[in-house]
Amino acid sequence: MKLAKIMILGLLLVAYAATASVAAEKYVKKVDNFIILVDRSGSMDENYVGTKTSKIALAKSILERMNTMIPELGYQSGLNTAAPSTELQALATYSAADYSASIAKVPTLIGNNPTPLGAGLNDLEPALKAATGRNAVIILSDGQENSGEGSLKVAAALAEKYGVCFHTISFADTVNGNQELLDGITKLNSCGVGTSAAQLADDAALQKFVKDVFYDKAGAPVADPCALDDDADGVNNCIDKCADTPADLAVDSNGCPIPEVLKIKVNFDFDKSDIKAEYHQELADFAAYAKQLPGTVIEIGGHTDSKGSDEYNLKLSQRRAKSVRDYLIQNFGLNGTLLTAVGFGESRPIASNDTDAGRAENRRMAATLQGVFKKK
Repeated sequence: MKLAKIMILGLLLVAYAATASVAAEKYVKKVDNFIILVDRSGSMDENYVGTKTSKIALAKSILERMNTMIPELGYQSGLNTAAPSTELQALATYSAADYSASIAKVPTLIGNNPTPLGAGLNDLEPALKAATGRNAVIILSDGQENSGEGSLKVAAALAEKYGVCFHTISFADTVNGNQELLDGITKLNSCGVGTSAAQLADDAALQKFVKDVFYDKAGAPVADPCALDDDADGVNNCIDKCADTPADLAVDSNGCPIPEVLKIKVNFDFDKSDIKAEYHQELADFAAYAKQLPGTVIEIGGHTDSKGSDEYNLKLSQRRAKSVRDYLIQNFGLNGTLLTAVGFGESRPIASNDTDAGRAENRRMAATLQGVFKKK
């Protein structure tokens, strides 16, 4: 009897030690606020390919499993649906029990709902605007949309304004869905994580997704996105608005390729817009170059110095730009549908207007080649 008591006590001590070990393992959160957005459009009522379960029911099941894996680290958590757009839980301190009750409210009966996914994203803005800290939005959808504003455009605006990390759980399949759209949303910020419902059928994969999105182990190095430059263009990920810029292109302060702008050395007499003979060869050379870029849209921009009123200079620059455009079309057969003329007046000086030399530099014509960018 005494031996039995000793064995039981030993087992209790082992169990306690294991529990203490788990409790002692600490985590640090990667985000401060998260909102899960569940797509309830008509296509989510269809069975997920290879299963007899509707996409919406499978989405709810994944959320329930995910909820058991998220550590309670003081997140602010919300839950919304799209199609129709509904807030099932406003941002509140996360607890697994409370969030489970909110997940239970996700309806799995859908019917033939339209797909305004963009509207559902747009309705998250008030919560994101009021939140402080790092924001994550997790979208469960098959990516289909057939009404309302495009979701990629809406998501891009939210990513820029509120630094949102978008994560996607895809229900797109070979039968229905738009994986390209979901990938585009995920890639809006480098912190985005994308996966699929099929992959998350495995608990280990789901646990990894939760870790990638929500937390790191205490003491583990946490990558600072502002110290990273994924496309190696010299602009860190936090401010880079053009991810994956080709390595050979020069970029601006936002990390975006710089359009190729060619100066056209054509000057005009005072208050005139007719092209003098001495500049015919300059325009002939430009036309020959333009013909080497078939299909390229070219903007002919006219610029002035600061003498005269803003309104006058704007009209003068427009007349001069149109004069160059018309000359190129009439004399060299350039495609008029690919040539535009825009007057910028004195709004874009490249030199000081306080000197004769500077004003001469500002009285210029320039051709911007759309889709052609400066090389490093």
